Amino acid sequence: MKFLKPAFFGLLLTASFSAFSAPFLYTETADKVRFEQYTSGTLALFRLPTPGASIFPGGSCTVLTTPGGIEIANRFIAFYLFVKSNNRTYFVQYETTNCQIISFGIDG
Repeated sequence: MKFLKPAFFGLLLTASFSAFSAPFLYTETADKVRFEQYTSGTLALFRLPTPGASIFPGGSCTVLTTPGGIEIANRFIAFYLFVKSNNRTYFVQYETTNCQIISFGIDG
């Protein structure tokens, strides 16, 4: 019966880690997304060609949101306009469980 305790603990540990997902990082060009800003300050990012139905890479999210606060949403809008007007690629890191943007930026 002693061997059951470590096996059970290992199974429990595996189950608890599978309940959490790691953030996912993807890169694309600004012409592949569309965003909407709501009066609450939340920014919703949709993927084209079918906004609200197209899935972002790395998960099952059809919409990504900023983590509340108008300041973060405004920073993302300014960032997005810079990227789009300069024809650059950008990266977005998001949490696959709640579809919330954690980080964004450009390389180089």
